[in-house]
Formats: sequence, structure tokens, C-alpha cells
Amino acid sequence: MKTGTICTLLLLLFFCNGAASQVKTDSLVKKTGITFSTGFESGSLDSVALGRLAVTAPQRERQTTEYVFDIYSRLDPENPADPKLAPSGRWFYFMMTGVKDKKITMQFHNSDPKRPFYSYDNREFVRFTPEEAPEYRKVTKTFGHDTVYIAYFPPYTVSYLDSRIAEWSKKEYVDVRSIGKSEHGREMPLLTVTEPNPDLSDKKKHVVYIHGRIHTSEAPASWHLDKLIDLIVGESRYAEDLRKNIIFYILPFTNPDGVAEGMSRSNGEGINLEVNWANADSVTAQETKNIRAFLESITEKGKGIDIALNMHSQSSDFVTYWIHTAESTSDEYYKGLMVFANLTINGNPHFHKNDLSFSAVAPRYVEGWLWDRCDGKALATTFETPYTFYNRNKDGKWVTIENLQDMAINNLYAIGDYLQIKGTDRIISGKPARKKGFGKAKDSDHFYFGKYYLAAKRPAAKAIFKIKDLPEGKYTVYKWAVGKNAQTSGEGENEWIEIGTVTHPENGDFKYEYEVSAAGEKLDNLLLIKR
Repeated sequence: MKTGTICTLLLLLFFCNGAASQVKTDSLVKKTGITFSTGFESGSLDSVALGRLAVTAPQRERQTTEYVFDIYSRLDPENPADPKLAPSGRWFYFMMTGVKDKKITMQFHNSDPKRPFYSYDNREFVRFTPEEAPEYRKVTKTFGHDTVYIAYFPPYTVSYLDSRIAEWSKKEYVDVRSIGKSEHGREMPLLTVTEPNPDLSDKKKHVVYIHGRIHTSEAPASWHLDKLIDLIVGESRYAEDLRKNIIFYILPFTNPDGVAEGMSRSNGEGINLEVNWANADSVTAQETKNIRAFLESITEKGKGIDIALNMHSQSSDFVTYWIHTAESTSDEYYKGLMVFANLTINGNPHFHKNDLSFSAVAPRYVEGWLWDRCDGKALATTFETPYTFYNRNKDGKWVTIENLQDMAINNLYAIGDYLQIKGTDRIISGKPARKKGFGKAKDSDHFYFGKYYLAAKRPAAKAIFKIKDLPEGKYTVYKWAVGKNAQTSGEGENEWIEIGTVTHPENGDFKYEYEVSAAGEKLDNLLLIKR
């Protein structure tokens, strides 16, 4: 099914099944002349009560009235798959009218906003300032327009995704089809992105699967994934190199009902899809069944997916990957996750080495399902962006759509580097072709690419790296600094370290000689980046 059909179906379903516009208010709220509504896509709010009216009349100043509202976000439905799991009410997105030049205080309940957002046109959203929102769950502002939209985070809606899919699908190497319908009948469009490669059949290409928006309040994850898709389908030579070596399967919304209907963490029936992978069939959501059927179609025991990314946002104030412990997986799997995570951290000012999170792999998550399905060969992890600020520093950078999207290039580089794609402008060398004075080392005490790294047996040991058909140009050369197995890597460990620059005068085979400075120095892959 191509994009036009999907777009039409989604829009029709939204207008038929969109969020209810009714917000419960008491008689005191109605007397203020200020109205609240959610009659638009992804709109959500439960009720509003007037906490108090505060009238102030300082000497020689005009009397002012402060309207203090208690804002109650709407809880998701009870979860039939896990009744003990408390429904979430994080997401709110509503419109107020009659507010111009009035001092409004909003006290939020059922949710946990830290400096949420407002918009006068429902397109450009602005975060409340520290002065307007000095406390969590509370905002005070005098608005300059009669109508204002308030949201936990700038919405990324089904119809907006629809418009983006229409753009992406114009590329000849992007195919769009639905993997099925949601519980409430919405299509679940999947993008398949790859390019023909005369030297590599599709069956031999790497496979990367990405899905997003399981928890529907997590709009930052969608803005981040939006840019990642833009890069994957973009015109750069690096993107072309990746597409010729990788098949990308991307499901931007796993939970279209939840997004359209303004849920927080559940689908339209109250099921939390994130932890719905080990339930009885009677309480397994249709969305989960659709995703599982698709993943079964591209996998078999021991193969089918190289990397699987589950894109989320979290209330914690930092970026993270959820790394599955070696005890619950294997030393090799854990090493792969840590290399991949550190590749993403490399050069990313918003993602620090001490920001990783750790857990056991579990069958109720898609990562646990893939662990069993692919016999531990599918590197699967959850990536989380924050809603608030980065690096646990409220005085530092706060999250914006722009800096969320800036990070997407780091995710893309991590994919290409981990899979050791030998591209045009960014080239992974692989292990050296000749190595005198080195021994192979394989252990669980360090993080490195592939099955082994090299350890120098003596000072001045030399290794020769060979790259076929390197385009002419100037390159900066980096080496992977093999580091200790630690949850937080030290500076200069488990990252790309610049070691020099080279000029390759003409297209053709290239050799690079590296000489160690001391016995025991560790050597792994090189990275060449065209300047």
C-alpha cells in the first residue's frame, strides 16, 4: 500500500475516532470566561477546577486578578493485560480561550511537567521560561493572545507523520506499506529503505529495524526519529553508502491509536505495548501482533536483524541506552551493546559516558523477544531522549526539537561504524592486513570490534591497514581506543581517538602504517573521515 491510501485512511479515522473535546469543569471555572478544550488530534485533558482567585491592588497600581487553576491530566484506561500496572496521565495537550492579558496559574496533577510548552498558533511551541515555571508542575503567565495551546511537549501527531511519509516516499529507494491495522483500525505504515548494490544482493545486506512511539506521550523520540529518517533517506554520499549495504525497516509509530487519541503510555484499549510481548494471546494487542508477525517474516533462528532500536523518551534528565547485562545475555552480546552505545556517545555533547542504564533482558519486551527469536544475534536496545534537559544539568541545555534532531547524526554514525560500513567519506578499516609484533587478544575485560583486538608484544610494533578503492582526498585518521569493560568508560577509552591526517592523491588502494609507542598497546579498527 503506498502513501496516498494510508494518508486518506488515517485522516478519515482521526475525524471519526479523534480525541474527545469535552473537558470537565465546575461552575466556578465557567464563571471566569476562560474555556478549555481538546477537540483536536492528540488533545488530552481530564478536568479543570478553579483553585482560587487572587486579587491584588497595590497602592497606585491597577488591580490585578490571578486565576489559579488545578489542571488534571487524563489517565489512560485500565490495562487489561496487566491490571496491576497503574495507568499513566503524563500527556496533556489542550486549548484555552479567553486568556488575553489575564494572569493565569496552572497547577498540574497526574503529570510531572518541568517547564512545559505553549503556542498561540498550534504550530510553533515555546517552552515556559524558568521565571514562568520555577516549580515543577506549576506555571504562571500572562498570555498575549486570547487563545493558547498548552502541551507537555510539542506534539508530533499522526497527521504530521502522514505528511512526512508522503515526502519520504517520493524517494525511489523508499517503499511504504502497512503491516496491519491497530486496535481502532488505523494503519501502521512501515518504511523499507535500501538501494540496489551490484556487488551485494539484498539477502547479504545488513538489516536494521527501528520502531518508535510505543509510549505516546514520548513526542521527543518522534522528533529525534524524524531527523534520523531524514538522514537515512537523504542525498549525502554517506546515506547512499549505508543504503547500499543495509536494509532499513522503520516503523515510526507502533501506537497510532494512542497518539491520535491523546493517551500517555497505552494504546486505545489501555494496553502498554512496551511490556506486551509475553502476554496471553487474549490480552496481546493487535499492534503487538502486527509487529511480531512482521519481525517473524524477516527473521529466523540466529539471523535476520543486525541492529534493532526501540526509540523512547524518559522523564529522567539525560539521554540513555538501556544496556542488557552480560549475566542476562552473554559477554559477546553485552560487549556489542557497549561498543554501539559508546559509538553513539562519541562526539555527542548531549550524551555522556556516565549516562548509560542497565537491566536484565526480559521476554515481556521486544528486546527479550528478539533475544529468543534470533538466538542472541540481533543487537537490540532502547534509546531514550529526555523531555527536559541534558546531562542532569538544569542550568545547561534544555531539550528542543532542534537539538534532538542534531543528535540524530550520532545515531546514524553509530549504525554505520558498528556494522563497519566502508563508505565514501567515512570508512572503517577493519583489522590490519599485516601485523608484526602483535598478538590476538579475545576477552571479556575490554570493548572492541568483532572477535578480537591486537596487543603489541614489543615497542615499535607495526601494523599495515589496507583499504581498497579509497577515493582521493584528505582524511583525518582515528583509532578505536580499546578500553576496559566498565559501565562508565574513562576519557580516552572506548572512543575514536584522532591519530593523524593523510592525503590520498588519487582513487585507488590505500595503505596506512601504524606504529605503537609501547608494548601492550591495544589496536583495533581505524576510522578515516574525509575532510
